[in-house]
Order: sequence, then C-alpha cells, then structure tokens
Amino acid sequence: MAQAIGIGRDEPHPRAAGPGPRSSGEKKPSRWRWNVFALIVGLLFLAPFFWLVLTAFERYGGLNLTGGGGYTFSNFSGLFGKTAAAKAIGEGVGGALLNSIWLSAGTMIITTVVALIAGYPLSRFNIPGRNAIVYAIVFVTGLPILAIVIPTYDIFVTYNLVDSLPWTILFLTSTSLPFAVWMAKNFIDTVPLELEEAAATEGANIFRTMRHVTIPLVAPGAGVIAFYTFIQAWGNFFVPFILLQSPKLPAAVTTYQFFGEHSTNYSGLAAFSIVFTAVPVIFYIVISRRNGGESLFSGAIRG
Repeated sequence: MAQAIGIGRDEPHPRAAGPGPRSSGEKKPSRWRWNVFALIVGLLFLAPFFWLVLTAFERYGGLNLTGGGGYTFSNFSGLFGKTAAAKAIGEGVGGALLNSIWLSAGTMIITTVVALIAGYPLSRFNIPGRNAIVYAIVFVTGLPILAIVIPTYDIFVTYNLVDSLPWTILFLTSTSLPFAVWMAKNFIDTVPLELEEAAATEGANIFRTMRHVTIPLVAPGAGVIAFYTFIQAWGNFFVPFILLQSPKLPAAVTTYQFFGEHSTNYSGLAAFSIVFTAVPVIFYIVISRRNGGESLFSGAIRG
C-alpha cells in the first residue's frame, strides 16, 4: 500500500543547471570597435570647426579647403579697419560688437536684478494663486517671439521708438523675464529658511536679509541667469533686425551681409564668426571662474 502511494506521488524535478562560471580561456568582448566609432563621431563633430578656423585664415576661402591663395591674418584685421570688408557691414565689426555688448549687457543686468526681486516673494511668501502665477510664467516662456514682435513693431512705429537701443533692451528684457523669474524662484527655494530666520532674530529686515543672506547664497544661480540672458540677447537676430537700423545693428544681424547676390565671402564670414563667438566664451570663462570651487552652502548650517 505504501509502495502504491509512493508511486502515485509526484517526484521532484531536478533543478535546471545554470550557466557555469566563465572559463579562464574565454576572452572578454573587445571594446576597440566602440572606441573607433566614438572617435569617428567626434571627428565628424569637429570637422565644421576645423573648416571654420582654416577658412578664417585663407585669403580666398570657400567650401573646399584648397588653400585659397595662401593664408593671412588680413581677414581679421580687415574687419576692424577702414577696408572694404569693414564697410561691407556698416560701421565694421567694432561698432557692431559694441552694439551687441550694449544690448546683451543691458538685457542681462535688468533681467537678472528683476528676476531675483520677483522670484523671492514667489519662493518665500504664501501669495494667493502662487501656483497659478508660476504656471502662467512657464506658459509664457513657450510663446514664440513671432507672436509678439509684429504688434510690438507697430507700437514702436506709433510712438517713434524704432532704432532706439534702450527701448530694444527693454523689449528683450520683457521676453527674457518669464524664464529668468522661474529659474530665480527655483534657485531661491534651495536657500535654507533657517539662515533667513537667524538673520531676522538679529534684527535684519527683509531687504537686509535678501542683500546679505539670500542673494550671496544664490550667486551661482544668478550667474546662470545672467549667462543665459546674455547668450539669448547676443545671438538674437530677429528682434534687432526689425527694431533697429544701421549703424545701431548688432553683430548678429550684420552676419547676413557677408552673403552677396552672386558670391559669398567665406573667409570674412569665418573670421567674423570666430570674433563673434569669442565674446560669450570669454564671458562664460569669467562667470565659471567666479562661481568655481566648493559649494557656497558648505558650512552654512552646522549640525
């Protein structure tokens, strides 16, 4: 009877044998193919920059790197001198770059200051409808510039504001403020409230707290806002092209004048592009060095 029961009972299945350890003679998959692929992709990305640098020094540069009559520095010196290349872009690169610096620096300063002032109450105060305000700000950042620049031009013409650098700076500031306020609010959110409460117990009012506690701690964030605003204004082509006229046009607008009806000055365009790009690169280096090193929050709160 017991044997019958034992026969009817299910026997345990043997455990499936898993893969054994890798033998010592088995080779690991080589990665040299991926390294070669990454190298090729990197060279493809560097090829346009390689062409830009070489063409900037060619006397008669083109799309093909043929030497173009030899190499010279006259493409750079001609941009700033009383030459045909300088006259081709109005007042030359010097005047165009100066206009760009005025537009970008003015937009950057006003936008950064106003964004920090507007972002502080959105971060610290329980304002009725605060979330709705933040959502509205995010929505406005997605509006295309074409949707507002044409009505703005009509207003500028009506009140005789066309070809005015200050009013163009204010318009660029208004287009940069929504995203800048949103960034400033997020940066201020990271500042511990304990620091502001400690300053308040020492008798500091809200303005002294912002100036001596909050703003210094969000200095890296303010640098990000300033650099972002500067870059947006520096490379803006459409707004200055509509609201300004020569000789107040910035460098971004004068780029198109290297393209003629039957020919293109590739050497002058390449040299101009290098000079045009050097300014924001230098500004980025200054900002990064200013905000480099360890975090500003280290040691601010001790356990």
